[in-house]
Amino acid sequence: MKSENKATANALLAALNDLTDEEMLALTDNPGKLKEFCGALVIENTQNTFVIPLSDNEVQEQYPQFTDRLASWRELAVLLDYRGPITWKVKQGFTLKTHAPLAGSCHDKLNYLQGWNFVDDPTTDSLVFWIPRLAKESTRKTIKQMEAHRVELKKRHELPESHATSFGSIQLLFALILAHFKRTGERVPLSCLYAASDTLNPDGNRLFAGDFGGDGLYCPDWNDSVGYGTVGFFLLGVEKLGQ
Repeated sequence: MKSENKATANALLAALNDLTDEEMLALTDNPGKLKEFCGALVIENTQNTFVIPLSDNEVQEQYPQFTDRLASWRELAVLLDYRGPITWKVKQGFTLKTHAPLAGSCHDKLNYLQGWNFVDDPTTDSLVFWIPRLAKESTRKTIKQMEAHRVELKKRHELPESHATSFGSIQLLFALILAHFKRTGERVPLSCLYAASDTLNPDGNRLFAGDFGGDGLYCPDWNDSVGYGTVGFFLLGVEKLGQ
């Protein structure tokens, strides 16, 4: 699969303009080392990329077994006024404490939660059907009310039977949100709202992701027996790969 990101002449010129005369001379005198350095950057970038958006055509070509999932999700995306990718290839190994601060803008680089005692389960190899918009009317609900609303939305939009059965781990939510931000510059959930996850602290409070403003994506915890107008949820459809 070819990357959608391509280096433009203007971007290359802008990068070169930041170099000093001495750095420019070193660059032209050592083209081999430049190529080696760029190759190492490519490897590092590949190793640290955990989420790749796929077009509908790419899903049909690469994962024909999941093609029948596309129609209902695409219809839902249109209802939510979203036209971008709805399928995201997620790689195994993304954790909240280690990888999220390296993947994008996170509040305080998540230093404040490094001592939190929750299970930081890494992501697994999967295709995730996800629209970067909170489900309609998902705020102002307790977690029990959210679960009931999720069932109702799944039925209303005729989502696949195995989809919309969870809110997603906090690791998966951060991976998806930061990948979408890297691709588009859009900070979701919109309006600095929050999305509930399935990850709990030992005290039973639920972790959630949001308030994605200039200070970065934030991860507080929440007593989910109380509903708030700022907390909703994303609909997710997760298909495990390699099984």
